[in-house]
Amino acid sequence: LVVLLGLASSVFATVFLDDFWSDGLRTTQNLPTESAWFSSSSGALAATPGSMSLSMGSSAIMVLTYYTTNSTSPVQLGVGDALTATFNLTFSGIATSNSSVGFRIGLFDFADSTLSPKRVTADGFSSSSQGGGVQGYALFQNMGGTFSNSTPMDIRKRTTLSDSSLLGTSGDYTSLGTGPGNVSAFPGFSNGTNYILQITLQRTAANTMAITASWLNTASGASLITTETDTGATDFNFDGIGLRPQTAATTATTITF
Repeated sequence: LVVLLGLASSVFATVFLDDFWSDGLRTTQNLPTESAWFSSSSGALAATPGSMSLSMGSSAIMVLTYYTTNSTSPVQLGVGDALTATFNLTFSGIATSNSSVGFRIGLFDFADSTLSPKRVTADGFSSSSQGGGVQGYALFQNMGGTFSNSTPMDIRKRTTLSDSSLLGTSGDYTSLGTGPGNVSAFPGFSNGTNYILQITLQRTAANTMAITASWLNTASGASLITTETDTGATDFNFDGIGLRPQTAATTATTITF
């Protein structure tokens, strides 16, 4: 499950994407019920009715999808608007404790980038591509059976836009802050457990964006939540999702949506 909602108030929401892979396909663009998902590694991403799985190995793999069409504008946030992405995930082969922030996922503005073409349309692109001129925010997450510290979440803003690698170079990002500071109730990830990851971007003022990332362990009810604020925000357009796990050794062998 991946759900994208744009909220203008507490009583109104626009659904941009609500993807369950109900037909077992992942390359069909039929918004808002389906978007096309592509992987830098051919054969690593597979869909069956009701789910999609990414198989990891010793190399990074990038996955991209877009929740607007080529002919429409990106989602534009006015003051008071929020864009929320919700991911329903399970993992197998969870990594042992490590210090990497190897699980990287973000919401990006591809439409206003310098990329040509603006979007990938098939598997097999480079996992160190699709970054030219792309702005956005990402969660850099430590992932393991036990977290290596009490601040496993790092919310970052992409600031070195000239680099071609969207999620491969941590130095392209400025950390807005880490958290949550206490992981006693949620000390790490477990195999086979259903987690809900939610990322919300809320424009709170003309040049201010609040970014919230949260994990919910649906088995125990425990959560990890971190919110940071970008007071120098300049881009409020978003049209795609990027995911780039580093390796199986720092994330998991299989990530299932």
